[in-house]
Amino acid sequence: MKTQIVRRANQHVTDPRQAAFKAAYYDPESRTYSNAYQSALAVGYSESTAKDLLHNRPAWLSDFGGFEKIFEPEDLLRKLSNIIEDRDVSTRDKLKAIELMMKNRGMLKDRIELSARLNIQSVLD
Repeated sequence: MKTQIVRRANQHVTDPRQAAFKAAYYDPESRTYSNAYQSALAVGYSESTAKDLLHNRPAWLSDFGGFEKIFEPEDLLRKLSNIIEDRDVSTRDKLKAIELMMKNRGMLKDRIELSARLNIQSVLD
């Protein structure tokens, strides 16, 4: 029996490398999960394509709907932990992951709130 591919309007059929990228990028269990650059390199894209892949948002990636995917907080925290522990990740990326973990746990404030009371009359005198 022959299988037919049914396509809706504006739907793109991905090739095997594109499908492999989607799996590497969107799967929380993937070593390159949520890192488009590393996911693209892992499946064989050139360095220049890997750098610009999300910026260009090709039709085959946008049709997937992954940009609208809602991540569970546990998935995001697990990914940040993986980044912190990974020896191949740059120090800059590890520090950013640590910063995000600290913000999540309320250990770091984005801004300092200052308040002061000023007696206007004493300033005018």
